[in-house]
Amino acid sequence: MNQENKTNTDPSLLRQTFYNNDDELDLLDVVAQLWNGKKIIIATVILFLLLAIAYLFTAKEKWTSEAIVTQPSAGQVANYNAALNVLYSQSPQDKPGVVELQHQLFNRFHASIAALAGALQNLDDPQDLRIGPVTAGQNDPLSVKFTAETAKEAQAQVTHFIKLVNNEVVDDYGADIKRNMAVKTRELSDSLTSQMKVAQDKKEQRIEALKQALKVAEGAGITTSQLTQAEFLSDDTLYLLGTKALNSSIANEATRPLPLDESYYATQRALRLITDLKIQVDNLQSFRYIMEPDLPIRRDSPKKGLTLVLAVLLGGVVGSAVVLGRNMTATYRQRKQAL
Repeated sequence: MNQENKTNTDPSLLRQTFYNNDDELDLLDVVAQLWNGKKIIIATVILFLLLAIAYLFTAKEKWTSEAIVTQPSAGQVANYNAALNVLYSQSPQDKPGVVELQHQLFNRFHASIAALAGALQNLDDPQDLRIGPVTAGQNDPLSVKFTAETAKEAQAQVTHFIKLVNNEVVDDYGADIKRNMAVKTRELSDSLTSQMKVAQDKKEQRIEALKQALKVAEGAGITTSQLTQAEFLSDDTLYLLGTKALNSSIANEATRPLPLDESYYATQRALRLITDLKIQVDNLQSFRYIMEPDLPIRRDSPKKGLTLVLAVLLGGVVGSAVVLGRNMTATYRQRKQAL
């Protein structure tokens, strides 16, 4: 019974090991224990340093190259804008302005490269292409980053992916304007054919009206004109010109050029412009560099200094824990033996 009471009233193992008689943490005693176990602590630190060095030699390096891009300049869309001027020559109000064109191209570039980044992340061997705004909440300018195992590879890959996406966008816009030109060419050609047919019909209608008037004039016996002014004659009163004048008009109308109005020649001019246009998208760009892909001089990981410092700290902590734990174990065994 007395032995049980003694056991219950004994201080706890932690207090017995690290606290003095005044129930205060004895720091000097803790330091003394750590000093006595310095060989273990140093050995543990060395072990962790060796592990850290092995990690530094075996871990894959990561280098990140960054480029900053923005909307293309006016000169980079000049040829494309000139082609649009020809395409929309008959309806210039429908043509997008240069600023809108720059905005459209860059938005297309942004969407395409973001889609590419997502596709690269879903590969069996994911590639780290990251797209993000330089300024929070704004999509222009745009940061494009790529992480690789070497600095040169990271720089080359950023350049490659930007060029790849730009070429796709430019090719799409070039193919699009060619399709629009082909559609516009057919539209204008059909319009010319239709206007020509209408003019031919008008000419034939005029000849028929003159022939009918000639029949009326012959029936009425009118050989010469009965009018002093014939400027405002309708088809129903043409017979008043007389048979001589009507025969002359019929012969003249048959050889007269088709009555084509100004809209026909405007359409013809528009068709000629499109036919002669040589579409050039060589200098068309969907972006402009603010900062070209840089060659990184500091790797992202592993960081030698930080890794070694952490190894020393972790080794010291683990070594200290081993020393203090060993002392607690010894104290516990002594107490058991005393009981």
